[in-house]
Amino acid sequence: MSDPPKKPQRTLTLEARLPATPEQVSRMLTDPAELARWFAPYVDGSGRVGELLTLSWGPDVTWRTRVEAVEPGRLVRWCDAPADQQGGPPAGMVIEWTLGTESGGTRLRLVHSGFGEGGDWDEQYDGTEAGWSFFLWHLGETLRHHPGKPRVVVWERRASVLSREEIGARLFGPIGLALDPDRPQPGSVAHLRLAGSRRRFEVEHVRLPTHLWGRLPDLDGALLLAEMEPGRTGPVQTGLWLSTWGLDAASLDTVRTGLRSMADAVFSPPAG
Repeated sequence: MSDPPKKPQRTLTLEARLPATPEQVSRMLTDPAELARWFAPYVDGSGRVGELLTLSWGPDVTWRTRVEAVEPGRLVRWCDAPADQQGGPPAGMVIEWTLGTESGGTRLRLVHSGFGEGGDWDEQYDGTEAGWSFFLWHLGETLRHHPGKPRVVVWERRASVLSREEIGARLFGPIGLALDPDRPQPGSVAHLRLAGSRRRFEVEHVRLPTHLWGRLPDLDGALLLAEMEPGRTGPVQTGLWLSTWGLDAASLDTVRTGLRSMADAVFSPPAG
């Protein structure tokens, strides 16, 4: 009896130019302490071939993946997360980085394979593309502006039964970030409200209502991501993530309290 035909798959490919040597970038992809400076804020594991990495963005978002190959300065591959994983890509996916020298830095190429071709995969594919685009940009920002510095991530992640459009109107409107202009362009300067202050916001990417990210110069170059996670059924999960470097304890507490207060207002049940 012949094997059943394999289902068609899609592959996501992204590239970034980074201001570091391939060996330095390779460490950012394999050393748990370095991964925690630009990817998941909590990383457990050794990063050695054949072992598991546990990557966590808080208690509700944990992803376990196996390190399949490491060639320092050339290649890193993760694949086939165990069946008991929570979150992360579906089992059977492969995430591979290849590195090469270019213009005194590194050309990093990411290939994420294993997406199905059916319409049910579209949102997963689009959400994963946005996520990797953000993290590759975050990696570049970390290497350029915060090399060797510890990162503290402040976040709120909330669920809502409202539509994405309704959540976006609340999150980016007057009771939320109060984004101005309300439809900024990538590469432009906007302003938003965070922790009780109007702040300059340098827009890197915008696809409202589902994604917005950029940097906040007056918070020592903190990086802000607002995202609505993929998923066709159930409540919409929305995350607000702020990567910070060098803020003192009082400033961090002000930002944390302000972000939580804003999320409470945005995600409270609408009146009436």
